[in-house]
Amino acid sequence: MKRLFILLTPLMLAACGTLNTNKLLSAGVNLATSYSITDEQVAAMCAEYMTYQDSLSTIAAATSPYTIRLNKLVSGIKGTDNLKLNFKVYQNEEINAFACGDGSIRVYSGLMDAMTDEEIFAVIGHEIGHLKHADTKNMMKQAYKTAAVKDAIGAINPTLEQLTNSQLAAIAVAYKDAQFSQAQEFAADQESFNVCIANNYSPYAMYNALNKLVELAGGNSGSASKVAQMFSTHPDSATRAARMKQTADEYVAKNKQ
Repeated sequence: MKRLFILLTPLMLAACGTLNTNKLLSAGVNLATSYSITDEQVAAMCAEYMTYQDSLSTIAAATSPYTIRLNKLVSGIKGTDNLKLNFKVYQNEEINAFACGDGSIRVYSGLMDAMTDEEIFAVIGHEIGHLKHADTKNMMKQAYKTAAVKDAIGAINPTLEQLTNSQLAAIAVAYKDAQFSQAQEFAADQESFNVCIANNYSPYAMYNALNKLVELAGGNSGSASKVAQMFSTHPDSATRAARMKQTADEYVAKNKQ
């Protein structure tokens, strides 16, 4: 999405304030060191970003109908390859959702208002697909390298130090501008299909979710304008929907035999 939908879009991080927890990055180390960043460091970086992103967002309370609905959808979810997932609802009218490499999945209330439970579940399955394939971790790693190349930040230091405002801003901008490849999106769509089947949802769930977004983008409402703007960076969305319909048709035909 800039991710899909969806997808949404990578973290929409603004740089304001300095995180009070220990950070992974510090200046004073040569740029080459940044290319040896470990998976553990990337995962920790993702966790710090989510702490920051959550602090900037209005999170639906535990008693909110949105939270109750989401928790019901993901309770006992199968097909996650034992990923350690955590879910929250952002009270925001945008039609959006995203995942980060630490296992965080955030669903916007605007998306929940626009979609059925089955469609929301398919979106979640898509984000799980990006996590399974380490797409989000790789995107964060690339964002770090991009910022480092621009000399906006230093490189990984063995000692954890605080990430400054300017460092956070540089990585946030690079991460926000990153995009999944078409192949990554197709693979995440397939994972959504698999997760939906594993949890007894319709094989057409992901197709329906993608088709819903395409339809919304073509409407005249305020939601349509937001979806259209989002889809302007994903011209392959209709193609993806068609691929998922074909996948579902083949599955149904095979299982009728």
